[in-house]
Amino acid sequence: MDKEFDTVLETLAGLVETLHEHGVLDKSHFAHAFARALDTLAPEHRGGMIEHVLQNLRDRCMNLPPRGASDARQWLNEILRGTTSP
Repeated sequence: MDKEFDTVLETLAGLVETLHEHGVLDKSHFAHAFARALDTLAPEHRGGMIEHVLQNLRDRCMNLPPRGASDARQWLNEILRGTTSP
């Protein structure tokens, strides 16, 4: 499951990057969209997978350096270890 999740996340980020490189879209618009989605995220989704994936995608669209394991990966690892609440 870990490899499959990483593959989906990498594919989505790669798609945004490729479309940006070909001038189809400006990835900064995606970064702002992910940030707006984070700002309006319902309280029950805070601290969960949705928030972590949005943060990861926002950061990648902003070309921020990696912070070690992605937030989404860290959250998934905590779930698998049973150390976080859903």
